[in-house]
Amino acid sequence: MLFSKTLRNRLIAGLAAAGCAIAATPAITAAQSGLTIFSGVNRPNLLNYRMDHGGRNARNARYRLRLPANKVESTVAQISIYMPDYYGGAEERFRDLECVENCESTEEKPNRIYAFKDPNRLIKVGYGSGYRNSVEVGNVQIEENCYRSWDGSKETFFHCLRIPLLEPVQARTPVEIKLERVRNPWFGGTFYFHALLVTCLDEEGCFNNAGDQPVNDTPEFADFRRASVDYVGTWIVSITD
Repeated sequence: MLFSKTLRNRLIAGLAAAGCAIAATPAITAAQSGLTIFSGVNRPNLLNYRMDHGGRNARNARYRLRLPANKVESTVAQISIYMPDYYGGAEERFRDLECVENCESTEEKPNRIYAFKDPNRLIKVGYGSGYRNSVEVGNVQIEENCYRSWDGSKETFFHCLRIPLLEPVQARTPVEIKLERVRNPWFGGTFYFHALLVTCLDEEGCFNNAGDQPVNDTPEFADFRRASVDYVGTWIVSITD
């Protein structure tokens, strides 16, 4: 029931490798389609995405973040997306949030946690052939500055978007996470979004009610008795004119 040292190291190594890539200057082609060249991320870890109504300063962008079946090695109870802090804060990018923890923090890198008021309206998870099947999401939260990556020369903080699923998605099933009505940053750029999948180890399930708290999947604080966590890849999101 404990999170293995090997898997813990794999998770940290995956995020560290992706963090090193952020320090590089990638060359991007085919913006908004998910095709990225010379990214610094190993090709097996590159994930595809599509953006509708995108571009710099778009007010109603739709992100379609995709996971192929071969990346879904175990039953999925929660999908987590680690976004770099330079992408922007939770309230800058997402709608209909309410702060639920550390709301009055005055720290330089506050660890505020926001919950979506109506998560199934703005976050949709499809799976299977053509992503035709759907699963309701639970208490979706964003924790700002949840994880710090340090590669020896560059420090990067990440915000964690945690998406609990009220029904698990079976292994070897393609998945699409659809983020609706996102406010794109006006300055544009290239943003590395890292995908983590959580498998519940609790025989009674991790999310039996819509209000159940997401699993904390960061390497330092994860509840490894409840679940196992695996880094499965990176979406390199390009936002241009």
